[in-house]
Amino acid sequence: MNRQFNKNPEAFCPFCKSKIRKPAKTGLRPLSDFPSGNCDCGAVYVSDLTGKNGGEAMIEALATACDNDETRAFSLEEGPDYTMKVIGYDARTHSVTKRGHYKDGKARLYFVKLTAV
Repeated sequence: MNRQFNKNPEAFCPFCKSKIRKPAKTGLRPLSDFPSGNCDCGAVYVSDLTGKNGGEAMIEALATACDNDETRAFSLEEGPDYTMKVIGYDARTHSVTKRGHYKDGKARLYFVKLTAV
């Protein structure tokens, strides 16, 4: 019997390249519907399992990185204050996938790392 084995690498942080834990409902943002997690390097990540809620996932990741201070999160500017990276994600195998175009229905992980404290 031929089995297809996952050829994609296990999910990792794009900032430090460390393997990450599978995103989960963490309670970091009680009203959030997005599974999330954090890396040892300080990055926060949020999973958009549908691939269609990117804007909301970005806001959730940024607010989570700012300890739920949405006023602070919306005052930050990408570049000087934080860096965001997006990777394709397969939640079933917890692996990185090739990222398609916007709203293609493929899951993504949104990573935010604050540069200004």
